[in-house]
Amino acid sequence: MIHLINGRGQVGEQLKQILVNHKTSKEIYIYHTWNVQDKAKGSQKEEYKKLQSFIDTHCDQKIIFISTKSEKETWYTHYKQLAEAYVLLHCKQSITVRLPTIVGKGVIEQFQKDEAQPYGMIELITANIAAKEIVNLCSFAGLQKSFTINGDLISAELAYDLSRRGTNV
Repeated sequence: MIHLINGRGQVGEQLKQILVNHKTSKEIYIYHTWNVQDKAKGSQKEEYKKLQSFIDTHCDQKIIFISTKSEKETWYTHYKQLAEAYVLLHCKQSITVRLPTIVGKGVIEQFQKDEAQPYGMIELITANIAAKEIVNLCSFAGLQKSFTINGDLISAELAYDLSRRGTNV
């Protein structure tokens, strides 16, 4: 049985839909819960402590920890990376999965609201593709412990322009 821990957001909703029909004989936990809205140190430290507590009580099961490919200098990224290390060090059957920017929320939503300006390149993936890749990793039994799911790399300017289509700007 695959247990989705919290499963908030777009990827969580897609995972819920896929997991309804997914069968497995192993006990697997997909840890997909984290506060992405409040990136303050205190909030992120609290999320890290919750993860530690979960890992400490489920360290004998297979755990798939969903992380981020973000390289932004934020407490969110800092604590997500610490969490990856904690999971890998304390849970023998663990896997960490880094995801790029999900189309729809985050910076894409900020572009739509004209709250962010495009700069450089951005890597995007749909929630559906991300969820399918995560579920595929549930059956992985090899030695590798850390995975990065790649999206499509496009200019932030193009992502901005596409996200603004249909708005009255």
